[in-house]
Amino acid sequence: MNQRGFYLGMFLVVSSWGLNYVVTKIGVGHFPPADFVFWRFLATAVIAGPWLWRSRPATMKQYRQVAILGLIGVSVYQWAFTTALHDTVAANVAFLFDISPLMTLVGQSLLRVRSSRPQMFIGASISLVGVALLVGASRAASWRGDGYALLAAVLWATFTILTDKFHVPIRGIALTGWMSLFGTLGIIPFMHWNRVLPLHMGVIGPLSYTVLFVTVMGLSLWQNAVMAVGGGQASLYLYLIPVIAALAGWIILGEKLTLLEIAGAILIMVGVAFAEGVLRIRIQRSTSTPTTPS
Repeated sequence: MNQRGFYLGMFLVVSSWGLNYVVTKIGVGHFPPADFVFWRFLATAVIAGPWLWRSRPATMKQYRQVAILGLIGVSVYQWAFTTALHDTVAANVAFLFDISPLMTLVGQSLLRVRSSRPQMFIGASISLVGVALLVGASRAASWRGDGYALLAAVLWATFTILTDKFHVPIRGIALTGWMSLFGTLGIIPFMHWNRVLPLHMGVIGPLSYTVLFVTVMGLSLWQNAVMAVGGGQASLYLYLIPVIAALAGWIILGEKLTLLEIAGAILIMVGVAFAEGVLRIRIQRSTSTPTTPS
């Protein structure tokens, strides 16, 4: 992947995933979260069928790795993510999810994939203060929904680390299709089965968007980016998603953030950016010789 293709791909990922917070919230307003995830990834697996046939795991180990990625990155993560959007405001989910890059860095450090730095722990402390301010601060939010958002952040960080660690020799839509196939099977225990087919337009529209733009296009581009530059660097671009999600929630859903939520969101983003090294504090030391009092 060349530099131009990488930037274009990440622009499409950030844009589609940022809007996805609002689109999915609309969908789960008419359909149970787990059922929404099931139909989304079943449709993705069907669309990716031709790629699945042409590009398959070569060994049982690779099949196990793809299955693990599907269960974590599709089944459990998407269940937690959609449930969070069902129970709390889209902006809260987006900003709380923004700590996932920090979790990715910590996980990479623990697994010795990436060395730890003192600023990582300083940034973590700043972000945790932001989380404490943001969680449950809005009347429209809920502790339960914010908790699911934090769980989704942990699961996504785990998924990103494992994607980087496994480095399965399958790319793009094929890998997305295989993960969707295993993820569809893994979400079945969470389903309600109260309505078999989502015929409501408030569900069909969001489902179509999440299948085509968020999953088939977005997840495929994300996998390529992680394998090209690593999970930590690719996760930097996730910082832009909460801004898009908050703006979309305000314009489309009429969601508003309180001052406490805004303060918490800013602290989360500053803490993560500082831990990642995007923000730095430089201390300049004077080189002049101090004068002694006479």
